[in-house]
Amino acid sequence: MRLYKKYMRLISTIVFAFVVIFVTNAYAHVAVIVNKSNPVSDISYKELQQILEARKQYWDNGEKITLIFKPIASAETRTLIDTVYKIKYEEFDKYWFSMVYNGKITEFPKIVISTSTMNILVSEMPAAIAFLRIDEVSKRGNIKVLRIDGKMPDEDGYPLK
Repeated sequence: MRLYKKYMRLISTIVFAFVVIFVTNAYAHVAVIVNKSNPVSDISYKELQQILEARKQYWDNGEKITLIFKPIASAETRTLIDTVYKIKYEEFDKYWFSMVYNGKITEFPKIVISTSTMNILVSEMPAAIAFLRIDEVSKRGNIKVLRIDGKMPDEDGYPLK
């Protein structure tokens, strides 16, 4: 009987782990969010890459773009590092330090731990752009999710998965 309970506990743990992994991956799509007043609603992957690499620092209306990231340990930021920057995680901070040191940018991107704080900042900053899991985007507030190459995060072909 003890052995049976041990096996059942082990099987339950394994099933739970698979469910957690499946659910986490289902929401792993990174949404790109901006303030609703931002005239952009669809952005090309190439333009997004230019913004993330600080090669494009101003929106077409002349407003200075404010990048907002979650900490480097977050799945969202790691997705960006893997798909856009294509560098090691340890090199992400160095990337931004070198951008400041070389005079390519004047301030670092904002790093925000709290999802609700990210939503609030984007809601209050017309030129901000941030990156959250799709299920973390506030349904209230002054926020919209950008399409990338015409695709929303839950559609096939969306590049930030």
